[in-house]
Amino acid sequence: MMEIIKFILKPKETLGKDESIYQTLWKFILLIFLCLSLGIISVILIELLRNLGFIPEYIRPYNESVKSIRSNIIFIAILFPIIEELAFRLYLKRNSINVFISVFLTTYMIVTTFFFKTSHFSLEKEGLLRITISLFLAFIGLYFYRKRFLKIKFSFLYYFSAFLFGIVHIYNYDCSNPKVLLFAIIICLPQIIGGLFFGYTRIKYGIIGSIILHSLVNGLPHLIL
Repeated sequence: MMEIIKFILKPKETLGKDESIYQTLWKFILLIFLCLSLGIISVILIELLRNLGFIPEYIRPYNESVKSIRSNIIFIAILFPIIEELAFRLYLKRNSINVFISVFLTTYMIVTTFFFKTSHFSLEKEGLLRITISLFLAFIGLYFYRKRFLKIKFSFLYYFSAFLFGIVHIYNYDCSNPKVLLFAIIICLPQIIGGLFFGYTRIKYGIIGSIILHSLVNGLPHLIL
């Protein structure tokens, strides 16, 4: 547990391997427990603030198509974790391919959700345009990376990854209310916290490890409820 805490407080690009498979299993159990327990605590605190009137009403009703996606274990525990980990965590191990994929997927998610207001999995609404914009920005990001125009410390990338991953989830809430956007960091705190642990797992166990942890954190509460 100390390794996890030390990493979150002082992140670094490499971590040592576990001594055994049992240590890895124990670490994953601990990570799942920390993600879920801290997530629940933060949700309780956010709801308390909402009930006391410190933050605005942020819950929004979903239409039937969105409800069907959010109740589908395939989307919740498999597709979303894969896409989000590739978008927000792949580039934490920096190379040209990882940077290109991360920038492309992150751009695609943001453009699709906030500008075209449609599903990530549908190309019916200006799908070619969304892909073109994402590819264009991905090539720009790749160019900047290869030319080393931006020398960014890993600690900044790690915290930025967790913050961006969390804040993008504001689309789950009532963004039509400007006050909700003002409190986005508080409302999206559970996702930001999760991003910190997913980032650690990405460095410690690779992108497959962070996808597995993300899938379990998403899927276990869904299955239990």
